Amino acid sequence: MIKRIEALFMKEVSEKAGRLAVFSLGLLVPFYQVRVIFMFLLLVGLLPSDAQHKRLGSLLALPFSRGEVFWASYLFLISIVSVTQLIGASLFGFSPAFLGINLLGSINFATAYFSIAMLSVMAGLDNIGIPFLVLIIDLIMGGIGNRMTNLYFRFSPAHQGNVLYVLPIALGLLAVAAFIFTKRGVRR
Repeated sequence: MIKRIEALFMKEVSEKAGRLAVFSLGLLVPFYQVRVIFMFLLLVGLLPSDAQHKRLGSLLALPFSRGEVFWASYLFLISIVSVTQLIGASLFGFSPAFLGINLLGSINFATAYFSIAMLSVMAGLDNIGIPFLVLIIDLIMGGIGNRMTNLYFRFSPAHQGNVLYVLPIALGLLAVAAFIFTKRGVRR
């Protein structure tokens, strides 16, 4: 399994080197709001983009199952997000507690919106437009009123009033996206 993950990582890096370099530099920025923009652009450019532009055939022609492709692509996204967060924290001198909360928040956001992008593509919709619309709605709903009285703010993948509340939502979305991708695939 490790060799398959390594092969998929090498394929992704070789095909998307320029995009990965630019977005990785953007992910080094210590401000969460800026990181969200680059994480969003990175995650919609990985497996959701390949599925949208019908490039899954080359992946599935290799000895990879649909589930392995999904989970390896997700692992690739999370490893880029985590490594750049750790490098950025070491460059800008964040405390371990602050780093832990920010890292979990970044992983929550990447997980939720990777899942939303995959669900959008599997429904035959766009890999960027629908997730971006969901992000705008998420930002608006979480920004209404006072943060203390707005319950959506606590569960919002974009605002993350409490990162521990967002984690089960993000993992639930990921499980649904993985199940549908593995069982049904992408609508043409």
